[in-house]
Amino acid sequence: MGKNSDAIGIILLLLLVSGALGDNSGGTRRPLFEGFEPVGMINNFHRMVETMEKIDSMGQMALSPPKLPDPSRLINSDSVPDLSGIMDMIGPILGNLNK
Repeated sequence: MGKNSDAIGIILLLLLVSGALGDNSGGTRRPLFEGFEPVGMINNFHRMVETMEKIDSMGQMALSPPKLPDPSRLINSDSVPDLSGIMDMIGPILGNLNK
């Protein structure tokens, strides 16, 4: 996964440790964050890492787009009909419409 997942993992570890080490004045341990759900946060961090990686890959593709093949390789010129005489045929018809 790379650097994104490492950074998110460190943040998640710090949050888990800070939640486990919370201490109130009575000497009993309680989480620093009320309603802290580590499983839900792990799923959210996982989705966030996936989104960050998708955005990173789109940025890399924008900076160095893939090379496209030549248009002659994409279009089969044998299947295109010959339209060279179409204006000679349609020209008189369009001329009659102007009158």
